[in-house]
Amino acid sequence: MLTQEYLGLNGTFSSILSMLSLAELGIGSAITYSLYRPLAEQDQKQIAARMALFRRVYWTIGLVTILLGGALTPFLPVLIQNLPDIPHIDLIYLLFVLNTALSYLFSYKQSLIIADQRQYITTSCHVLLNILLQVAQALFLWLTRNYFVYLGLQIGTTLLENLILGHIANRLFPYLNVYQNEPVEVEAKKEIIKNTKAMLAHRVGGIVVFGTDNLLISYFFGMVSVGSYSNYQMITGALTSIYSQLFSALMASVGNLGVTAGPKQVLGVFEKVNFAGSWLYGFSTVCLTILLNPFIELWVGESYLFDQRIVCLIALNFYLYGMRQAVLIFRDAEGLYWYDRYKPITEAAINLVVSIALAAPLGVAGIFVGTAVSTITTCFWIEPIVLFKYGFHSSVRPYFLSYIVNTLITLLTTVVVWCICEMLPGIGLPLFMAKMAICAVVGNLSYLVVYVRRDEFRYFVELFSILFSKKKNDERK
Repeated sequence: MLTQEYLGLNGTFSSILSMLSLAELGIGSAITYSLYRPLAEQDQKQIAARMALFRRVYWTIGLVTILLGGALTPFLPVLIQNLPDIPHIDLIYLLFVLNTALSYLFSYKQSLIIADQRQYITTSCHVLLNILLQVAQALFLWLTRNYFVYLGLQIGTTLLENLILGHIANRLFPYLNVYQNEPVEVEAKKEIIKNTKAMLAHRVGGIVVFGTDNLLISYFFGMVSVGSYSNYQMITGALTSIYSQLFSALMASVGNLGVTAGPKQVLGVFEKVNFAGSWLYGFSTVCLTILLNPFIELWVGESYLFDQRIVCLIALNFYLYGMRQAVLIFRDAEGLYWYDRYKPITEAAINLVVSIALAAPLGVAGIFVGTAVSTITTCFWIEPIVLFKYGFHSSVRPYFLSYIVNTLITLLTTVVVWCICEMLPGIGLPLFMAKMAICAVVGNLSYLVVYVRRDEFRYFVELFSILFSKKKNDERK
């Protein structure tokens, strides 16, 4: 297991490198969106032309990342207050830079696989290699106690994943090597440039809001606090990653639907996706609020715990981010980046001002309050208004009513489950298992009672019934 100092270093370096991802400019999302129409029309020449542009841009970004990341090395003591006395810390940082650069140099072909509605390929590869990486890192840390081996395995896995998916893309789309000198259509290039400008603002806002928490905690409260937060971040990050894979798998299908169908049909799909996300993230928020501290205590010990007030804020930010996922997936699939291009800059400014202002009076909690306030005052209302106005051409009122209902269910369920769990006897693992069972039963039951009459609920019941019946029939054969 990594010490708090190494965990803090991990989190802080990751945050610094997230700043360097500004070099990507958001062009990846813009080009991916531009692939939906030629894929739907089977225009192989334009697909190959846009991928060639993608390749040139991403290789440039990878090289810029290496240069900028390397140039920041002498300034690490300025960026990180109370830099820990860890041997070869500059080399450790440069290995983080290399890993980030490699993710750009070889990953562009993944976007074509995803845009072609085959994200199951990239997801399967990523999940399998990530599981193998986690096992290998744990084993080699236990055997060697060498952090460089830990980082080397991470870099090797990044390179291997990109090479495997690049080979798969070449086999799925052999025409990429046939049409190597095709120009991108003038109108398509203009659209890519316009969307890239808008995505740059989104990129800046996202990095400031989600990439600076570790840096601010490190600056105001030291590396040990970052190490403690890294454990919480690992759990919420794992959940976010899994759920994001589920939702992002829909993006290509939604993008294709946006090209081939009308707004009303797309809105119907959105309502189903948003319903599933509301239940999933609401229930998960209940579980995080109740179970995060007991799990951390069982896992790494009481010395790594934050107080329950901070846990509630971590869970709140997880919920606020999760409830945006359906909106963001459909916004990106519809290519509506331009209409809320100023929102992320405002969001970032509010986040920094509130976080810094509250750091002294509230401690670490003030950093998370800043994130919540910036989301509620900007993303919460601007993103759905843009989607419904320019994407669905429909009233946004039903969406906000649904959001309020789900939030009330989540809040009341959390209070009820907390009160029940506080009355439970026992300690340690048996108590944790009992709390987990109560979260599962009471949490899902509350959503079931409220949502059982919803059309979206009946849709998923029928869908799972069909899938279950089909599986049983296959087993009989």
